[in-house]
Amino acid sequence: MPGPRGRPGLPGLVEKCPPLPQSAFSVKLSGPFPGPSQPIVFQEVLYNHQGHFNPATGVFTCSVPGVYQFGFDIELFQSAVKVGLMRNGTQIRDKQAEAGDSHEQASGSSILELEKGDRVWLESKLDKEESEKGTTHTVFYGFLLNGN
Repeated sequence: MPGPRGRPGLPGLVEKCPPLPQSAFSVKLSGPFPGPSQPIVFQEVLYNHQGHFNPATGVFTCSVPGVYQFGFDIELFQSAVKVGLMRNGTQIRDKQAEAGDSHEQASGSSILELEKGDRVWLESKLDKEESEKGTTHTVFYGFLLNGN
C-alpha cells in the first residue's frame, strides 16, 4: 500500500535547445531561359530568408552542411525545355519536355548531401533560339532536410 504523498521538490533547471539550422529558397521565372551551359537567373524570389540563394547569379551556395532536397517545376506552352540540375559543375539530373498547342508540365527533384561551399543551380541545355519560343514558367526550390 502506498504511503502519504511527499513534499514537492525544487524546480529543475530549464535549458533551451539551440535552434535547428535552416536553409531554404524558392524562385520563379516567367519567360525564356538564357543560352545553354549557364545558371538560370530567376526574376522573382518567393522565399530566401537565410540568403543562401544568390538571385543575381541563380546559384545556391551551401552554408549549412547536410541533406537537401532540390526540385523544379516547369509549365510549357508552344515551347521546349531541357534543363539540368547541377552541383559544382556536375549534372545531377536532367529533364526535357516539349509542348505544342497544349500546356505541358515538367518537374524533377533530387536529394543531395552537401558540404559547406557546395553550389547548386538549374541550367538550360537548349540553345537560346530553341528556348525563346512559346511561354515557359519555372519554379526552382531547395531546402535543408537534415543538418549535419
